[in-house]
Amino acid sequence: MNAGDILDCRYEITDKNGIIYIGRVDFDIEPMGSTVVNVPNDTAEYENETFIRFIFTAKEDTDYCENGYEVCFDQLRIAEGKACKVAEVKENVKAVETPLCITVAVGDVVYRFDKRKSAFISVKFGGRELLDRPLQYNFFRAPTDNDVMKYNWYKVHLNDFDVKSYGCELSASENRAEISVTQSFGWSIQQPFCRLKAVYVIDGSGLDIKCEAEFSNKIDMLPRFGIRLFMPKDFSRAEYFGYGPTESYIDKRQACYIGRFAADIGDMHEDYIRPQENSSHYGCRYLTVSSEDTSVMFTAGEEFSFNASQFSQEELAAKAHNYELERCESNVICVDYAMAGVGSNSCGPRLAEKYQLEKPLINAHFHIQISKI
Repeated sequence: MNAGDILDCRYEITDKNGIIYIGRVDFDIEPMGSTVVNVPNDTAEYENETFIRFIFTAKEDTDYCENGYEVCFDQLRIAEGKACKVAEVKENVKAVETPLCITVAVGDVVYRFDKRKSAFISVKFGGRELLDRPLQYNFFRAPTDNDVMKYNWYKVHLNDFDVKSYGCELSASENRAEISVTQSFGWSIQQPFCRLKAVYVIDGSGLDIKCEAEFSNKIDMLPRFGIRLFMPKDFSRAEYFGYGPTESYIDKRQACYIGRFAADIGDMHEDYIRPQENSSHYGCRYLTVSSEDTSVMFTAGEEFSFNASQFSQEELAAKAHNYELERCESNVICVDYAMAGVGSNSCGPRLAEKYQLEKPLINAHFHIQISKI
């Protein structure tokens, strides 16, 4: 049977700003055949990275679906465009260093860095605190049913590490402040599982984080690497350009497509009966978390993954049933350089190396930009 007799086809052309063109396609494809379709708009016109998604829907009611039901889709990139770059903004930067703390003010934003913790313990915008807890590096995820290697994660304390600082230096000029730190992550008197060098650059365009992390051979498989923020509850809206609208991982994304999506953070949770890692989004070019009047945008040197949740990973890992979960007092934002795949070691082979994080050395880059809506 000719596929064109039972399916309708439409297409959507999308970039980081959303859907920019919609059209329809008439086609004839015999079984095991092929065809050529023409769509308007020369790819030379697209300044941004641009995708076209072909959506096939049922023409008539059938025993298994109604007329208009989406049977399948496919998506192609038709223009590479330019990477999401942060515009350079020159503003006066004032940096003050004390024996225990570094405070940097630029415009309406004030950053406070604790030397002992090697972490930003406060970020204020217009006098309002945006961090309920210090900004942290993140290595752990709530184990999935397939994460049989989770005992190694607990053994090396990816979930409850201590931070040791080996030095902190401030370099400041009129339009820029740079904080360089060396630190390690581990537990008590044990050898650290990670040593990290980071450079934080603060200027008019926001906070830029560049880090080099070296992991020990104590870690069998690293579940993730990124940063984690606990933000006030009214930062409840997430918008992103990446794989969606449902959860997606490096090895679990064929049911998703790249687009511009927005959702309330409370609606992004995947309610598995046994709580576990969920609702990450792979291949993101940007993420914006916003309240009514303030927007916080996250970008990275390359495509990244993120979670936005009302539950911490510790809470998900601790509870055996979904009805036991207690929401965090903050919204938890995890921006990951990479998240490991989620298949298939509970009843299948070990996760393929191409879906794991590389070790022992990871170089990551994150950028945080705060603005008024």
